[in-house]
Amino acid sequence: MFRKEYLDNKIPVLLERIKGVRSVCLGIWVKVGSRYETRQKNGISHFLEHMLFKGTKSRSQKEIAVEIDSL
Repeated sequence: MFRKEYLDNKIPVLLERIKGVRSVCLGIWVKVGSRYETRQKNGISHFLEHMLFKGTKSRSQKEIAVEIDSL
C-alpha cells in the first residue's frame, strides 16, 4: 500500500514500505518535458536535454558524463 505525503515545497512523494526488504528505490517524476510544452515551445525540452551533455569550455562531454554516472 502506498502512502502519499507532501514536501514543504508541495511536491508529492509516494512511499511504500516492503517488509523484509533492506534497500531503497527512488524514482522521480516531474511535470516537465515535451508533454507539457506549448506549441510555441515544442521541442525545447529535447533541445535542452542534448545541450546539457555537450560539454563546456571548462568541462568536456566525457567529464560531464562520468560525473553524472558517478551519482
